[in-house]
Amino acid sequence: MLQVDSIQLLLNGLNEEQRRAVTAPDGPTVVFAGPGSGKTTVLTRRVLYLLERGIPARQLMVVTFTRAAAKEMKERLQQIMPEKVGELSIGTFHSLFLSMLREDGAQIPLLLQAAEQTELVRRLLAERDQPTDDETVASFLNQIGLCKGNLIFPARMKVQKEKNVLFRDVYRAYEAKKEQLGCWDYDDILVALYQRTRVPETLAKWQERYQHVLVDEFQDINRVQYEILLKLTGKHQRLFVVGDDDQSIYGFRGSDPAFMLELAKHFPSLTRIVLSVNYRSTDEIIRLGERLIRNNRSRQPKPRAGTGTKGPEPFWLEPDDEEDEAEQILEALKDGMETAVLYRTSTQARALIDALVRKGIPFFVSAGEHSFYQRWQVQDILAYIRLSYHPNDLDSLIRIVNKPKRYLFGDEWIDAAWNTARKGDRTLLEVLPELPGLEAYQVRYLNELRTHVPRIRKFSASEAVRYIRETIGYDRYLEAFAKETGNDPASLFEPADELVMAARHASDGQALVEHAEKVIEWVRHPAQSPRVKLMTFHKSKGLEFDRVFLIGLHAMVLPHRRSLQVPDNRKQAAWEEERRLFYVGITRARSELYLSVSKKRQGKRVGASPFVKEIGYDGEMGSAKSEIAVAREAPAAKSPVLHKPKAAQPQLRFAKEEVSPGMRLVHVKFGQGTVIQVTPLQGVAPGRKILIRFSGQTQTLHYELSRQLGLLSREA
Repeated sequence: MLQVDSIQLLLNGLNEEQRRAVTAPDGPTVVFAGPGSGKTTVLTRRVLYLLERGIPARQLMVVTFTRAAAKEMKERLQQIMPEKVGELSIGTFHSLFLSMLREDGAQIPLLLQAAEQTELVRRLLAERDQPTDDETVASFLNQIGLCKGNLIFPARMKVQKEKNVLFRDVYRAYEAKKEQLGCWDYDDILVALYQRTRVPETLAKWQERYQHVLVDEFQDINRVQYEILLKLTGKHQRLFVVGDDDQSIYGFRGSDPAFMLELAKHFPSLTRIVLSVNYRSTDEIIRLGERLIRNNRSRQPKPRAGTGTKGPEPFWLEPDDEEDEAEQILEALKDGMETAVLYRTSTQARALIDALVRKGIPFFVSAGEHSFYQRWQVQDILAYIRLSYHPNDLDSLIRIVNKPKRYLFGDEWIDAAWNTARKGDRTLLEVLPELPGLEAYQVRYLNELRTHVPRIRKFSASEAVRYIRETIGYDRYLEAFAKETGNDPASLFEPADELVMAARHASDGQALVEHAEKVIEWVRHPAQSPRVKLMTFHKSKGLEFDRVFLIGLHAMVLPHRRSLQVPDNRKQAAWEEERRLFYVGITRARSELYLSVSKKRQGKRVGASPFVKEIGYDGEMGSAKSEIAVAREAPAAKSPVLHKPKAAQPQLRFAKEEVSPGMRLVHVKFGQGTVIQVTPLQGVAPGRKILIRFSGQTQTLHYELSRQLGLLSREA
């Protein structure tokens, strides 16, 4: 029997919806927890509630999606019930299922780490003369994981398109190589446990052990995880899940919001609870997000409410191009406010990263998002430039000798070229057409290469890139590669097109190469705790920032053209996932949100994303001004209803003064500043909390108290 004081302690500080979730009766429960609604708090309190009810800790399974989330929850529980945390099963699907397999007596092979998986797939691609850059390898690994998450294996794949045949071939070879090595990858853990749940005796044992199953980020589960959960909870029906179908953005991994939306099909007695209060963002940002996401059809309708926190209306930017966009963001960064810049694809960050490196401004790029200059197309073109300055650069020569095809295959020519070059004190590039055994057409191609490459040094950086693409024929290579592999030509050409833009800032090819190397080094070794963070929409999920810029909001980028290359019956789902991705970006912002739609991209006119039109952009709303520091046009925030001033609270005599975002105030220590956000305060110190930006820093102040103490004055 729970004690009244224990109940109050568990429910202290929770709103009514959160309390309902924490104290939900036994049985299947789904909690729709929107951005900033306190889902981690609810899940943690739910665990404590069950423990206080006398449920043995060993009967609880708590599934999180990341090791960091599992660690955070353990630390929270440790502070309250340290004696029981050790008995709880808290972790990711992979870690928990691995423990279950071991307890069941399974012999677990060596587990491949991410770097080992990457190198294995890289070798398999190299054997098939495919690009082996990090992005391509990651794409194949994602597809393999997607298939295994849906219990699809190479033997069952009936494919005809060349690129799909290639994938099946690589997938089959990947699985065969793992078997040969006696290894598993982490997806094999899920598959193995799924197979064991099909054994009645084993399943019954696990059902008896785990009487309560709680799952965080439920919108992100894939089919094999869902099937396992159905089996584990099929007997006792005690499944408690928390998530937000509006933030389901990992379709490429097999996630599907339908699993969350259709739980009632498997659990007819399902309890639905919606956490509607967003404690993170200003009302203005919440409204914008809601205006967008309500356009999705496949979702749980849910009210969203803020806490009365006021801030500026989101700002629209209409820079001329990506370079102007970068300059406007740099201007904003001068105030030192924590800022995130989010984008759909990593290529879109190139201009801003270049500008940050040139200015020496510390920044962070999310782990796993490799520098633009490491894209294989960019590295190919830079290899041509390196070879022009260093004609004995064997690595560069090997990289480009058949791009386009010059039919110099195998490794024998390398030794022959070295020997010939040494004998005549000449360079590798010079002697290529003179190698023994060449056919006439090979000699012709290699003569052209020998003639063209030295000319690259004479050009500016932009001219050099164009010369390599157009005259030497690198674009012909990309066209042929797209045709041979079935890849989207526009996607293949995008890095090369972006490099033309990047080259405008370099005097010649050598300067471009040096800049690229510098950027790669900056990205590889980010500064400690920088105030500027750059990442894709996908990487930003679960994070929050004072100020957020969403850049490159163009048609064919959001939604991305590749995401829409699906069968007709899946197009609606693809559109809705891309819209959810934009929603995730919007809802990362606490105080300020900037949305940027440039007029040109890679030198071409571009249109706005249809999603920004859904939230009110009409091409006339932006500040086409060159500076970020524009006058705030948000309507004045209404003063909160406050109690009459008491003798003990003389500061409340300032409660009637209007304070709104954009207002200028003067602090005795920090000087002149601009109000960014106004939040009503109740309780023992009623009034208004203001977030105010001064030169080089932002501060949070109690407005009335600061006025009473003479720290703040209103600008004349």
